[in-house]
Amino acid sequence: MKKVLMVFLAVCMVLFAFIGCSNQQTSTAPSTVPSTAPSTAPASVAPSQEVPTTAPATSAPVKNVKLVSQNAVVEGNSYRVRYEQDIQDAAKAAAGFGFNVTYSSSVSNWDAATESTQLESAINSGANIILVNPVAPTGLDPIIDKALAAGITYINCDCEYYSNKILNIATDQYYLGYKCATWEGKILGPGSKVVMINAIEGNAANTQREAGFDKGIAETGLTIVGRYNHDWDTVKCQQIMTDILNSGLKFDGVLVSQGAEACLKAYQNTNTPWPKAIGFGDSGEYMQMMLNIDKDSDVLPYIVISNPPGVGGSALNFGLNLIAGNKLKDNIYSNPAYNSIFLPSKVWYTYENQNDNKDIATKTAPGDVISYWLPYDEVKEDFFK
Repeated sequence: MKKVLMVFLAVCMVLFAFIGCSNQQTSTAPSTVPSTAPSTAPASVAPSQEVPTTAPATSAPVKNVKLVSQNAVVEGNSYRVRYEQDIQDAAKAAAGFGFNVTYSSSVSNWDAATESTQLESAINSGANIILVNPVAPTGLDPIIDKALAAGITYINCDCEYYSNKILNIATDQYYLGYKCATWEGKILGPGSKVVMINAIEGNAANTQREAGFDKGIAETGLTIVGRYNHDWDTVKCQQIMTDILNSGLKFDGVLVSQGAEACLKAYQNTNTPWPKAIGFGDSGEYMQMMLNIDKDSDVLPYIVISNPPGVGGSALNFGLNLIAGNKLKDNIYSNPAYNSIFLPSKVWYTYENQNDNKDIATKTAPGDVISYWLPYDEVKEDFFK
């Protein structure tokens, strides 16, 4: 009788193991990792990334990780909405690499005092990883010291924070501005006049992007006849563009730090002829509007450049590698002063090759933006020893 019972139990264990394996979901991760310098040719990348769980099966014990994401703003900002979603997707994908990541988030709505209070709460909650998309590039040093003293892996994301005590994972913002300005300068020619609508003054990402704009403008001989700030608010951006058009100011092209769709709406609503060139944006709405405008001929030269909000998902996988005990490679920092790693944009295209990128343009929801994030194993291979 005992022998029969033992055989029965053994069969049950095999069946349970088989069922458990068959229920694991898999999907495909991007096969290429961007180089440390942006490519000079357009690349095709899916507008939103599937959750990869392609790690080989492992018998190692699952590591529980409590993750807290602190964001300056989410509601009404398509970039930040996708940023948070990509972090959640990366957290789910981490299960394929032996991590059980629980996720929670808080939003300060650009208030530094609220940000500090929420980060204090995250530290006291026993978080293992804190990802911060900060209100400002300074002002959180005491919070950072407290988090590090508690053994928390604290990573700043998206907008560089000025500290060498933590890891900064951000997009190469300088490249975005430089690429847009040099492209537009070649389209318009030296001496052409442009208006430039930047994002939030004083924000590190905007400062770096604006420096890229200015460098490209100087190299190609453009002249700025108006400089404004839309604060990453599309409603404000549309109003600024409307006011410019109604003012009678004469100019040839529009340089905008994302939000190009808002500028297009201002032109439509004021029945103003299109500019000679516009850039940049990466939202589904912008790409789809431009496909329609240029569907029959090159009516309006434009450029799409991706500022991937998946940088938060990539940052999580840097944090998980650090928790796993992996060490960063030597000389890996893009900006050693602040332990910053700048991830390049993978996608850009213009009106000249829009047909080759229709899949990206049409599959990105109007309120969404192009994104990607680096899976755990790719981060490990390319950035860790």
